Amino acid sequence: MKWSALLFAISIAVPAFAQGTAAPAPAQGAVGQATSMTPAPDVRAKQWLGLLDDKNYTDAYKQMGAAAQGKSPLAAWAQKMSATREPLGAMANRDIKSIKMSKNLPGMSDGQNATVQFNSSFAHRRPPSKL
Repeated sequence: MKWSALLFAISIAVPAFAQGTAAPAPAQGAVGQATSMTPAPDVRAKQWLGLLDDKNYTDAYKQMGAAAQGKSPLAAWAQKMSATREPLGAMANRDIKSIKMSKNLPGMSDGQNATVQFNSSFAHRRPPSKL
């Protein structure tokens, strides 16, 4: 349940971080061309998750779309993210698992939206081993 809330938050985070440098190459599975003003979805998702890794919940919340912000006030959302993320410890590894592009999600403005999934491991929690 906690991870589904985190994935939901990631999927509706709006692109912010305008960068003045050349756009990085998108990861395998990325759709669309990244530019300095619109990073690839995987890059943008990693930037947003970096805010959570750094316990910068206020900025992460501000970058979420209005639909997500409308579901929970900042204080409640930050407390939930803190309770979910902090016990995991430092982020050890984050590899892209999939990117799914979609258009015109309910409650969202027109345009493309992406759901990005990662395989992640943390100091206090590793992904389950595959047999």
